[in-house]
Amino acid sequence: MKKRFIAGFVVLSMMMSLMTGCGGAAGAAGGQSADKYALEARTYPMRTELDRTGVKEREITLFFVNGGDIPYVALTEYMPLVGETYKDDDISCPAAEYEITHPVKGHTMITRTDNGSSMDIDADKDTIDFLGMDAFVATPTNNAPAAILSLGESGVGGISNLFEDDTSSYYRSGETLITYDMSEYLIDFIEVDGECYAPMQTINDLLISWNSKLGVFTGEEVLLSSASRNLIDEMYNAPTGNMSEEFARFNYNELRFVLDHYYGLKEQHNIQNFGDFFGQTDLITDLAGTDPRKFDAALRRLTTKYLDDGHSGLLKFSFMGGKTDPNSMEEVLALANDIGTSTSDLAFSSLPARDARFKYYPDRPDMNPDLIATKTPWVYEEVGDTAILTFDTFAANKVDYYKEADLSNPQDTIELIAYADSQIKREDSPIRNVVLDLSVNVGGAADAAAFAIAWFQAGAARITVRDKMTGAESICSYSADVNLDGEFDPDDGLPDYVSKYLLITPSSFSCGNLVPAFLKGANNVTLLGKTSGGGTCTVMAFTSASGAVYAISSPLQISMIRNGSMYDIDKGVDPDFTISKYDTMYDREKLVDFIHNLP
Repeated sequence: MKKRFIAGFVVLSMMMSLMTGCGGAAGAAGGQSADKYALEARTYPMRTELDRTGVKEREITLFFVNGGDIPYVALTEYMPLVGETYKDDDISCPAAEYEITHPVKGHTMITRTDNGSSMDIDADKDTIDFLGMDAFVATPTNNAPAAILSLGESGVGGISNLFEDDTSSYYRSGETLITYDMSEYLIDFIEVDGECYAPMQTINDLLISWNSKLGVFTGEEVLLSSASRNLIDEMYNAPTGNMSEEFARFNYNELRFVLDHYYGLKEQHNIQNFGDFFGQTDLITDLAGTDPRKFDAALRRLTTKYLDDGHSGLLKFSFMGGKTDPNSMEEVLALANDIGTSTSDLAFSSLPARDARFKYYPDRPDMNPDLIATKTPWVYEEVGDTAILTFDTFAANKVDYYKEADLSNPQDTIELIAYADSQIKREDSPIRNVVLDLSVNVGGAADAAAFAIAWFQAGAARITVRDKMTGAESICSYSADVNLDGEFDPDDGLPDYVSKYLLITPSSFSCGNLVPAFLKGANNVTLLGKTSGGGTCTVMAFTSASGAVYAISSPLQISMIRNGSMYDIDKGVDPDFTISKYDTMYDREKLVDFIHNLP
């Protein structure tokens, strides 16, 4: 009992230290005055890779407050860079543009010029008021609150241009005013001589993470990158070492802020706030400490052991601790030995299905379970009167499908479906059944998933999303140009005489769960296999101030409509007909016989 009391006292003392005043910029709050802050300006190289046009080099000025080592940015300089992160090479989306004003002393108002939404920073109280937050973080081409798909100009361009909105879409804006009290996290905003200065990490977490962008200051340069690109790996060229106490405190409090506001499954995990939650676990000492490797290990335990939702995870270790791949098989096995196998750890839940499938495809290296998460098969097969499409992620990789699609060698979801559609509809085609094998599909691009739904639903897709943070809702109905002929018409769907099936297992996760969830109960669509693996929220990726890259389930919750109400799909979807043996799924002759004998 005595040891438990001492341990509890140590944790309590640490929590009190973190939640009360501290030195430097992170601890400052209250009134602003020029003599309160000593700002040291330093110029650093900055590299950005936000689209497919390559890496851009420039310089940026960072500011350090009262001799501290937390990098601040001047918002008049940094917000145009934030605006660039909204550009998208798929739909040629323009950068977001902002007007910065100071309506009253101590307040900085940042207004989106395209839609009038705003972000008001009160440097005296360290609060942020968003008016129309969903609009403030949306891409300029997306006028639907909480929608996860953007539309481009129909008939030209990439995946977003293959969709057309129809009149049955429904949009409901959420709370008009969203307020963040950053003083609760000891995060300080500074106004000096009419300029607002903010921690760079805080602005990145608030804004660019919504657009799958990552930013980090390595101590030598600033890197700003799309999450899908490799520029962020350049952070590992920076020197390693422990964090200062001030920096570690900020690193911890910034993490608390992100999780408190952006983790979409707090209610399901019975978490009121993450500060209290950390104090109830073994995480707080390492998350709040100065050792970056211990911080990384604790962040991995948090996402994989405690949250355990399949979307959350540590993607890259902090540059301060040195490069190690947390998703290598060696690291995954070490993690399993440390915490026990998690039912939603995709690296393990996928293996039974992958092993069973590989027995029937030994000559296809991309179906080898040893290549998990490195290659995805794009397979079209015909077995008698049944066409079977197999793919393990949803992907849309081409900038312009009307110019670049290669149906002779499909390499993503769009090309595979377009090719399959052409084969199934060919003259004298024997195909009367179509199977989408999503049995090992662990998710991917929501727009590619919508394309698959549209194909099965006569060219139309319906995606329902609820923003749990603001209350915004969208029911977006789209038509898709499945056959890539530049027209939105009935020819984009499968023929009525074709019976449609989905093959699912517990490894069907995220978008691999979204598609069966939206097709469950649809006319002429039958689900086969085992209950899917769930995953109701979209994914957001963040960096910690120390450079760790991690992902969490976001507030954007993909939902089903039942009797006019929205329900999440986190528990997975039950099949209409159970297939208990994997051999029946992957011995395609047995699978076709199973289909032929269905009632």
